[in-house]
Amino acid sequence: MVLVVFIVVFWIVEICGLMYTYATIANAAEEGARYGIIASGAVANDSRIVARVKNFAGASLHDVSLISVQVTFPDGGSAPPNRILVTVSYTYVPWLNNVTKNPLIMTAYAEGRRVVQ
Repeated sequence: MVLVVFIVVFWIVEICGLMYTYATIANAAEEGARYGIIASGAVANDSRIVARVKNFAGASLHDVSLISVQVTFPDGGSAPPNRILVTVSYTYVPWLNNVTKNPLIMTAYAEGRRVVQ
């Protein structure tokens, strides 16, 4: 009985870590989109936006080397009022990484309309 309770509690903690990680990368994508909306001279995969996203995610003690960021402009250009799309992918490694053979790749994106040329 104690073993079952321990396993259930462990998986609850694991799922909480998973949800926290997803919320972190989703918020980092939003921060990148917010910065991209007002950044002048933004280009696809702009290093300033990528750094902003990684700094935001790094504040939550996540391993930023596992984060990949893509900055694109779905409307074809970066001139206002075109949209900016920031996609953040993170390779989530569970605490019991021997249980899962392939790590989970989490992806979140945020989009906004450019207001500054």
